[in-house]
Amino acid sequence: MSYPKPLSQKTLDRMYKESGLSDEKIEFLRKLFDGAAALYGIISLKELWEVYREYAGKVATLRIHRKDITSFSSIARREIHDYYVYEIDELYKEEPRILEERIIVYREIMDIVNKQVFYVVENETYNKPFYVPENLLELKGHVVSEEEKELIHFIENLRADSPVLVDRWKKNLSRPSPHQGKKLKDIHCLTYYDQLFLNSITSGSENGLSKYQERQLKEFWDRKSGTTAENIFAFLRICVFTGWLPLTRLIPMIYEDLGDVGVNLNDKESEKLLSLIMKFNNRSHLYTNRGWTPDELGKSSMKDYKGPINISFGPGIQQAIKEGNFSLDELMAKMKEMGFNVE
Repeated sequence: MSYPKPLSQKTLDRMYKESGLSDEKIEFLRKLFDGAAALYGIISLKELWEVYREYAGKVATLRIHRKDITSFSSIARREIHDYYVYEIDELYKEEPRILEERIIVYREIMDIVNKQVFYVVENETYNKPFYVPENLLELKGHVVSEEEKELIHFIENLRADSPVLVDRWKKNLSRPSPHQGKKLKDIHCLTYYDQLFLNSITSGSENGLSKYQERQLKEFWDRKSGTTAENIFAFLRICVFTGWLPLTRLIPMIYEDLGDVGVNLNDKESEKLLSLIMKFNNRSHLYTNRGWTPDELGKSSMKDYKGPINISFGPGIQQAIKEGNFSLDELMAKMKEMGFNVE
């Protein structure tokens, strides 16, 4: 079942008039839906009503009714927003269609990643409480932490100092780097995985692209219109926010992406990057945590627990340490600071 196309503005205006919603309520609901989509990534209308009730208990705000949320969702579903409003059976085909079971899904989850990641986020959020800040209605776009700004700044200012670019799998193949000495904020080139994805889109197009391939290609280049620094960070961020890839796989991939574009990290830069990624992960308002940062959620869930948690490093992290991409001592020290026993 495909998502419905947007309606004309004339039709939307008529729907708003017939809904009985006042201009004040419409404006409020726009902000509520925008804020919830940006902070949670995924939320049902039933859950949004509970979030609103908690929010209204903290802040003097406009009074709305449960039916106002469902009425607005019927119209928002046919408008262009930063989010989609799915019927439950469009995501879970066996479920009966119920209005309050509609699900708001932030567009990037479906557009930048894929539908399967929706189920990853759904699974990760199970039984977690919603984080309800007093500035919920001011949010537009994912919540940007100071740690995110610091990480972006660091990646932007890395230099592609290698004179040659080496094929990741065929080390004997290399070519002169066209951007040697430039900072990642000043260049635009595809990483290995970008190129793989691009090749998959255009595969079998010897006789021309299909309409579907043309649309995929346009969406790809729209996403990759930024600098190399922006593209590498965008991949890192969406993986962290959605749980698409665990850190044990993600961190080595980011180091490989940097190597693909000619960045040779020294020990100090490598340890700094690892530290910034860990801080970014721990202090970001993640979709998988229903808006909580891992630090906040960890403190909340561990209030009555005495003693550390044991963790072990997966093969991806172990291999990266073995190859000297970052320091084992540095990683262990940071984990212990967070209260973990590292095996």
